Amino acid sequence: MLENISKALIFDCVYDPYKWVVAYVKIIQWSFKTWDNLYLIHSEISLQATEVGYFSPEYTKDSQLTKWQIWYIVTWLKSVRDAQIWDTIIGDYQKVKKFTEEKSYNLQSLAVPGFKKSKPFVYAGVYPIETPDYDKLKDSLEKLSLNDSSIEYSMEDSKALWLWFRCGFLWMLHMDIIKERLSREFDLETIFTTPTVVYLVKSKTPALDKIKSWANVTELAKTWYYRPILLINWISQEEVDQTKDFSIWEIIEKYWSILKLRMIVKAWSDIEEQWIIDEIYEPIWEVEIVWPQEYTGEIMSLCQSYRWEMQNMEHIDQTRVVRKYLLPMWEIIVDFYDRLKSATKWYATMNYEFKRYQKSDLVKLDIYLNWEKIEALSMIIHKDNSAYQWRDIVKKLKELIPRHMFVIPIQAGIWNKMIARENISALKKDVIAKCYGWDISRKRKLLQKQKEWKKKMKAMWSVNVPSDVFIKMVTK
Repeated sequence: MLENISKALIFDCVYDPYKWVVAYVKIIQWSFKTWDNLYLIHSEISLQATEVGYFSPEYTKDSQLTKWQIWYIVTWLKSVRDAQIWDTIIGDYQKVKKFTEEKSYNLQSLAVPGFKKSKPFVYAGVYPIETPDYDKLKDSLEKLSLNDSSIEYSMEDSKALWLWFRCGFLWMLHMDIIKERLSREFDLETIFTTPTVVYLVKSKTPALDKIKSWANVTELAKTWYYRPILLINWISQEEVDQTKDFSIWEIIEKYWSILKLRMIVKAWSDIEEQWIIDEIYEPIWEVEIVWPQEYTGEIMSLCQSYRWEMQNMEHIDQTRVVRKYLLPMWEIIVDFYDRLKSATKWYATMNYEFKRYQKSDLVKLDIYLNWEKIEALSMIIHKDNSAYQWRDIVKKLKELIPRHMFVIPIQAGIWNKMIARENISALKKDVIAKCYGWDISRKRKLLQKQKEWKKKMKAMWSVNVPSDVFIKMVTK
């Protein structure tokens, strides 16, 4: 019976303002008609085909879709997130459902192989340049998500940066495309922060609000991030693959003891204290680089500065070399590609693929301004490079923060150890300018009074940091 059902593969999906979601499909088996009851296997959504047809090149209605041709189906869904690319559509859903329930048959086995759910790997904050444009930015991201199922966004706020959006992208190119679309299609100028990656953190204590409320385990079970955690804990690949058919509650119930202290961290301001961090796992990517043999020395020195681990090397011919490296994702998303092209005069090419999550010697570094921690500027960094990079950040802050009437210390620290410091000198007022001809003891008295007043201000007043300072620090 299952050999005679209609089956089609979605290879593209668009949003039409009048028809809503229109799926472009290739018919694999049998045929589809208007008002057929359909089912998306991976998305687990049932629907009706309100219109079927072909391209001429405009949409042209037809009564029936035949095998091995390219057609479109109007699904009447409201978001392209529901009709994912490479998902499988099957017809006669009611009959198939009844048959699978009676025979205890797995419906996933009917899917055309090759489906991979889009996973955002790069995250960045998005801010409107003008504060009144916040609502416009929210509407723009919502409209973009109708056409682009791979973009992910959520609203966040902070004391330093006020309201903003944290968006997830497939890669740096995807992020640049979204920024350009916001500018061209919606006439909206935005600021994108320096991109970050998703870390997996194991907490030392179950006393965190996120852990006590089960929010961390629920978030892991809804996403694919529970899989690398299971692999880290010596669960076999076969067993992990079987969890694809599990429900969220089945995953939580079976692997509760492994997942209960694990968290997904997209912004380090979510973890306020360093002492709660037990282990940090970062994403590792397999990078394949092809370059002319004459640039071998430049490539090796470049990869070595990015904590590389060479996998293998082979020669395509007498002039070209192929090498595979394992590199931390955070190291390569910022400027690795630009430096690679510069080192090889644009002859090198790069291909990359996610490999695994790996435990690394990473630490959370905090910025202290006038002895007060600024969470908006906290970030994760490798322990070996922390001192050098944070000296540059402290110097940059010294140039951006306006001077006050008292000395402002800027410090960068790991735990209770300060590794870099700069002081912003105080504004000085010449209080003895009008004391011409006065006695020296009178002048000293005025200077001492000014010194005591500045000391009092430093203890009582807080440092007001303009929001543009934060934006300049976190933008790429």
